[in-house]
Amino acid sequence: MSTPKGVTREVYFQNYKEDTNSRLPYIISETEIDYQIQDKTGSITFDGYYYVEDHAPPYPEDGHLEIYERNRHSDWLPKTVQLYVRLRETEPYINTTDANGITHTAHKTLEEDLYVIEIYKRITHESTDRVSTVSAKPYTGSDTEDEMNVCFFPTNKMTLYFRVLARL
Repeated sequence: MSTPKGVTREVYFQNYKEDTNSRLPYIISETEIDYQIQDKTGSITFDGYYYVEDHAPPYPEDGHLEIYERNRHSDWLPKTVQLYVRLRETEPYINTTDANGITHTAHKTLEEDLYVIEIYKRITHESTDRVSTVSAKPYTGSDTEDEMNVCFFPTNKMTLYFRVLARL
């Protein structure tokens, strides 16, 4: 379901167990989130990153690559995580600034849910990398600067499919 006008959907992921340190999906906050949940399954489409592999090793699809060309993450699907979803009004009902110049806001919460989910599938739709142009001298002693395109965080529009294991 897309987010209605005048409200904001916040989605956060966290590790299910405190002693677990697995990679978590990251959603770029200023982008649209399509969130669907029905009974025990759901999906979420967003712009961001999730540095995991789609399955555990071995990776026969890398067979044609030289060993130094194989670049894989150390975590893979399926993953069990907590999913926190909050639907709130976009405009705050409290917006104050204290004596130190710190702004405090509060928003009316319309919906709030916490689930334990198992992410079992990821589909990447398109690259949404943000590229910056930087100037740098190619080596010490050079008087010329070269312009380079740099992508600090590769991002994609993707859909994660999950099973709801519990509602907390």
